[in-house]
Amino acid sequence: MRIPFSLLCLTLLMGCATILRGTEQNVTVDTVPIGARVEFSNGQSCMSPCSIAAKRNQSLNVNVWMDGCAPQTAFVRPRITATGGVLGGLPDLATGAVYDLEPSQLSFTLTCGN
Repeated sequence: MRIPFSLLCLTLLMGCATILRGTEQNVTVDTVPIGARVEFSNGQSCMSPCSIAAKRNQSLNVNVWMDGCAPQTAFVRPRITATGGVLGGLPDLATGAVYDLEPSQLSFTLTCGN
């Protein structure tokens, strides 16, 4: 039985984005002043400046707070990328490798009382 060359190539490329890009992406948070508490809706937390690894296909709420300062919130959303779409196939949609989290770098200037 002969397999058409184009079908063979397509089969070999499926899952390529998962291999090349991975299913997680770093999300970095900087604050002024430094040392603020950062809590992510996926259960992770850290003190700024910091970075976490998050699933590429999952939205995140990011809450930042520090004693004496007004809390702030930001949203990080997955967006399908041209690179991931070209490299990916159905397996990559399932793993989330075709997405990029945007924004992946967050900066907050906290308003603090005297």
